[in-house]
Amino acid sequence: LLDEGVLLTRGESVQELNLIDTAVFDKTGTLTRGVPEIVETQINPDRPELDAEQMLGIACALESRSAHPIAHAFQAANAEKGIPEAQDVNVVPARGLEGRVDGRTWRIGTPEFTRRDGAPEDNASIWLADEAGWAARFTLRDSLREGALETIGALQAQGVETAILSGDGEEPVAEVAGRLGIGNWASRQSPEMKLERLQKLRKEGHKVLMVGDGVNDAPVLAAADVSMTVKGGAELANSTADMILTAESLSLLVRARSIAGRTRQLIRQNLTWAILYNTSVMPLAVSGMLKPWMAALGMSLSSLLVVANAARLVREKNTGHGGNAT
Repeated sequence: LLDEGVLLTRGESVQELNLIDTAVFDKTGTLTRGVPEIVETQINPDRPELDAEQMLGIACALESRSAHPIAHAFQAANAEKGIPEAQDVNVVPARGLEGRVDGRTWRIGTPEFTRRDGAPEDNASIWLADEAGWAARFTLRDSLREGALETIGALQAQGVETAILSGDGEEPVAEVAGRLGIGNWASRQSPEMKLERLQKLRKEGHKVLMVGDGVNDAPVLAAADVSMTVKGGAELANSTADMILTAESLSLLVRARSIAGRTRQLIRQNLTWAILYNTSVMPLAVSGMLKPWMAALGMSLSSLLVVANAARLVREKNTGHGGNAT
């Protein structure tokens, strides 16, 4: 599958990919491009001593210690300006970061993590706060990854249930789920919560594909029946996944599943032929009804037929006429 843009780390995952009935996706960096932009910065009106440029600098200082795609938005927004130094930064998965900037302790992340008492209701934004309360709200927007809409539609048309498990807020997850037509989604999911949900699906008898990209996705990737990371995924996630997409488009998932289905079909055909040959021709050879040279010739022809049948997959790929997954 490497020529198709899919790197395999576990060979048997090709066959298992064709058996999945549920596909679970992370959101940021997986279903979306993972390069959000800051479209609005709001300062707490009760704190007139603060200004947007100062708050953006502090946010950038904290986010510079994070590998999350959201951190890139802050770096891009402040690329031409210097940022203060952040000290004692602590990363809290799926919640945010805490650290000291210019002698003050700051938190950036989810509403609950920043303890934004008195702030307006908004779970879709990134919040910055200090000991005195919330200081700034950053509104971000992300675009869908190439091929995401087509991929979800193709999986659903094949009878595969689709779901989103994301650590992001409710509003952005709901917005992406609505655009993709995914009714089953959950927001504010910690790595432990994602793992618990996936294990529940497997206990219910589902064959689950997990698609993610971040360090936080590594445990749930390892627990899935088949796991896949997208291009640009974290090294830890890639080392855990069964498959790695080496191109940007998520539609490679559908292509990989199509090839997996066609591969399984050809394997079944070859096994059927081998069984028929062994149960019909071999008894004749053992009983002496066939001369040894005839049996040897038949065995060689049988092997050539199996190889030629398997080679159809390569020919179909080159001509662009692959079969449907079965």
